Amino acid sequence: MVFHSYVCAGLAGCEPHVESRVIYGIRRLQSPVFFQGNLRAKRYFEGWYFKHVSADRSSVYALIPGISLSPRGSTSFIQFIDGSNGRTRWFPFPLKAFGFSRDRFEVRIGDNRFSLEGIQARLRDDEGEIEAELTYSGVTPLPFSVLRPGIMGPFTYAPFMECYHGIGSLDHGLSGSMSIDGRRVDFSGGSGYIEKDWGRSFPRVWIWAQSNNFAAPGTSFLFSLARIPWMGRTFPGFFTLLLEGGRIHRLATYTGARVVSARLAGRELDVEVQDRGLRLRLHVERSHEGVLLAPVDGAMDRRIGESIDARLHVHLTDRDGTVLFDGIGEAAGLEAVGDLSLIGVETPARPDALSQRSPASFGR
Repeated sequence: MVFHSYVCAGLAGCEPHVESRVIYGIRRLQSPVFFQGNLRAKRYFEGWYFKHVSADRSSVYALIPGISLSPRGSTSFIQFIDGSNGRTRWFPFPLKAFGFSRDRFEVRIGDNRFSLEGIQARLRDDEGEIEAELTYSGVTPLPFSVLRPGIMGPFTYAPFMECYHGIGSLDHGLSGSMSIDGRRVDFSGGSGYIEKDWGRSFPRVWIWAQSNNFAAPGTSFLFSLARIPWMGRTFPGFFTLLLEGGRIHRLATYTGARVVSARLAGRELDVEVQDRGLRLRLHVERSHEGVLLAPVDGAMDRRIGESIDARLHVHLTDRDGTVLFDGIGEAAGLEAVGDLSLIGVETPARPDALSQRSPASFGR
């Protein structure tokens, strides 16, 4: 396995030849989980989200490796969140500790490795040590087509987007274990999920909800609604994806679908979206919340709230009202960040509090 690190990228003779760059460009388009960036960029971030849920759903951990490139300083990092209590931890590394493969998806930060086959991690801080040795099976990428190259559809091809989003695996099996400060958790028989973001900054405001822990194995759901800046203007954009019974149902701005209603009251979110043939209702109840760092102009300067032990209900019907799917997703992820009125979300109780926490609330 050949890794191309920041150090190599800065040395003469280390760049791959033209044919290799073309092949890698095709791989990146067909599978956005590959490293998309340029390590010489001035304002850039890229991060991968690896979520793990134990078989009994009592333990939910996410690891987020990434890089941050900014004129004020560049770094690689790994973030951690524990769904049972919202505890978060930040592990910084020098940028030169980051490496990636052009042959298949695999990134490393120091001695920690992340791929579609599994992860190996050993992280230490003042609070203790996190160890992970997990193997993945049955990885489920989002199918590629020229018209729909990823979850963003044709917006995948749009230049100068503030933030791009990609799916690594909608659902896969787990074997192995993690140890959190001496407490070992067996993840054998559990489920995993992988997604990623890259670009310059996260949106100013957004909602994100995800679960692949339904009663029916192989079911996965994802929803995101954001205010998207592009080419001097902004617009609300969303996508919804439901994988069930081997079928993918997709409603999105780029499919002609629209958000009929959205409401966040206290800890409960309700959203309804529809197109000409489908109507989907989503209800989410969030639980423990942790505070993660998010990018602004490449720097990890923003603090956002996330729950990964929420609970969601998805109800999908066709235009005649026939129920196509109805299910409860456990160990769900939920983010609701910024002034949600900017994306048409009704908030009768109070403005969303997840993005209002003080810096001191971030656990390190």
